[in-house]
Amino acid sequence: MPDERYPTLDEFWHRLDVRDVEPDLREALHARAARDEQETPRLGPDRGGVAAAVARRLLPGAVPPVVLAAFLDWSHDRQLGRGDERHGVMPTPDLIPAGLDVLDAEARRRHGRGFAALEPNEQDALLRRAERGELEGPDGFDSATWFKRTRGKLLLGYATDPRGMVQMGYPGPSYKPGHVWLDRGEVQARTKRRRGYLEL
Repeated sequence: MPDERYPTLDEFWHRLDVRDVEPDLREALHARAARDEQETPRLGPDRGGVAAAVARRLLPGAVPPVVLAAFLDWSHDRQLGRGDERHGVMPTPDLIPAGLDVLDAEARRRHGRGFAALEPNEQDALLRRAERGELEGPDGFDSATWFKRTRGKLLLGYATDPRGMVQMGYPGPSYKPGHVWLDRGEVQARTKRRRGYLEL
């Protein structure tokens, strides 16, 4: 039985063609959706493995965790959105790699193996401790801030990948000249594939 969620990936691509979305944007989206493995050269392979394990627990779904880890590798020291650095907390470009190290070290201390090798329930328990600010690290490290910023970057990576867009029910970029504004009723109509659901 086909998945009833809207849109399917095929419908997503069809809608981009119907709406005449810019070719360079379509090309970029196709490239994102084709990724299934990525390196983490800036974070390093050890941190990349921890980042992929974190992504697997925080965002299970259509976008492979290694792809989200690669997005974190690319974005961890880039300003994507508002600047919300906190006084006394290390800046995000340092905080995210430090947090991956802290999480892995805490896993080794508590369980004798790295975070990526833990059972899902053990990973979840450590991530909950991080979210509550209970993991200790170097000067200026705050695990609650690390968790929030890491989760935010991973969510951004998920939402910019067509596989994530499809899973969230987002129909994709709009026509060249404008934006799509969908209210709850319109989303429900498109989910049920009512007449004209491929058009805006």
